[in-house]
Amino acid sequence: MDWTEVATVGTGYALLLTTLFMAIVIGGLMVAPDSLLHDCPPAIRERHGPQSPRGRRTAGVMGLLNTAAMIGVPVLGVLDLHGRTGGTLGFWPPFALGAIGFLTLTLVDLVVLDWWLFCTVRPRFMVLPGTEGMAEYRDYGFHWKVLTPRPVPWPLLMIPGYGAVVGAVSVVAEAVAGW
Repeated sequence: MDWTEVATVGTGYALLLTTLFMAIVIGGLMVAPDSLLHDCPPAIRERHGPQSPRGRRTAGVMGLLNTAAMIGVPVLGVLDLHGRTGGTLGFWPPFALGAIGFLTLTLVDLVVLDWWLFCTVRPRFMVLPGTEGMAEYRDYGFHWKVLTPRPVPWPLLMIPGYGAVVGAVSVVAEAVAGW
């Protein structure tokens, strides 16, 4: 399989995964601004208080929808790759598809959702009632520290980890299907 084709297909499915993720996050925040309370800086969480029942329900739905996207999009991508090759993919092309998808998702989440929308623009649906004007909304470093905790930056390790899961599941599926 040509790696340019893997990168092209991977990028297309990465954009689909990222678009779905952003739609789910923004839609959930519009339904319940405190649905992602656990992702806010501690001072904002403390001032806001406990998550509302609506926020908990919305967070649960968001989690289910994102789980479906995180499973469904790579399945579609691997099937697309398989259809383009007509043969066995093995581990590495699906690994690359998964890793490209999760890397794109991670970067867009950090740069667009966290730094641009949450820290800079601060649309009304992202500002929790009673926390308006808090300096912590402009804490760009908080979002970086969440992405790269010490001593082990596990969120960054999820990028190749997700790729490894997609690659391994693809190899097993090919073996079971007899491709």
